[in-house]
Amino acid sequence: MRHRQTVLVTVGFCAVLGLIGGGLTQPALASEGGHVKETIAHAKEGIGHAKEAIHHLEEAIKSSNDPHAKEALDHAKESLKHAEESLAHAEQAHQHKQKGKGK
Repeated sequence: MRHRQTVLVTVGFCAVLGLIGGGLTQPALASEGGHVKETIAHAKEGIGHAKEAIHHLEEAIKSSNDPHAKEALDHAKESLKHAEESLAHAEQAHQHKQKGKGK
């Protein structure tokens, strides 16, 4: 049962990160700043959910000896790191674009 919970949490976490990654590609295609701001806000919310999912995954595998579950946790943490980096780049690009409009 514990293994099943770990798998479900991992699948849910991957889905959240997929949505974050997909959402971060949208600002490059958006022509209006409002849509970009909304996308960035949703990405921040998604990262918050991903952090919560990682916490639950850590709790689920705390007493597990399953090496796959622990590897999944490591991958989840690495994916979160990349999502946070992507968000930071999207925010920087948006700020740079806004400064350029004033000229």
